[in-house]
Amino acid sequence: MRNLIRSAASLAFALTASIAFAHAQLESATPAVGGAVASPSEIRLKFSEGVEPRFSTISLATDSGGAVALGAPSVEPDDQSVLIAKIGKSLAPGVYTVTWHAVSVDTHKTQGSFNFTVTP
Repeated sequence: MRNLIRSAASLAFALTASIAFAHAQLESATPAVGGAVASPSEIRLKFSEGVEPRFSTISLATDSGGAVALGAPSVEPDDQSVLIAKIGKSLAPGVYTVTWHAVSVDTHKTQGSFNFTVTP
């Protein structure tokens, strides 16, 4: 009986752990997190799993908090884990903040933000 309880507890833990990790986590970004770059033409976010562009967002703000216009998010045609937003105009030198909300294809939500610097 004791082995049955241990087995059931182990199975429950394994299932809970796999469910907890089933979220789209940010793996990399272009521009890079904390990076310094010339004015980029787009923001590319690579997640650990596919995301739904209709329910995911990317926003960009200047260091003073002013919003920068971006195109609607889309995914890479061959890779649904890459979320892309086009930047409409050249960015002035300074620090920018990217804020993102991602909804994975299995409907789990994650969010985060990071900074990058545009160099002259």
